[in-house]
Amino acid sequence: MSAMKRYAVPALFGIALLLIVAAIVPMWTMTAGVTLTREAIGYIVLMIIGCSAVGGGLMFLIFYSARHGYDDNVRNDIDRRDPDQS
Repeated sequence: MSAMKRYAVPALFGIALLLIVAAIVPMWTMTAGVTLTREAIGYIVLMIIGCSAVGGGLMFLIFYSARHGYDDNVRNDIDRRDPDQS
């Protein structure tokens, strides 16, 4: 593996991380004196729980369908398809 390929992914990851930090830090400093009410914190907690539930549910469905063979029929149909009729 060449040195360029070896360092490309970590370099791109570092650049992306720096861009994210450069975007977040100014927003964080502008809101330094803002306090959240209990209601706002409750909504944030509900949002985190809801997003985690949706993500976890989708991951469950992916693993469930893969383990129970629901994806096999699709793969077999694609393999049996006539190449001239694509």
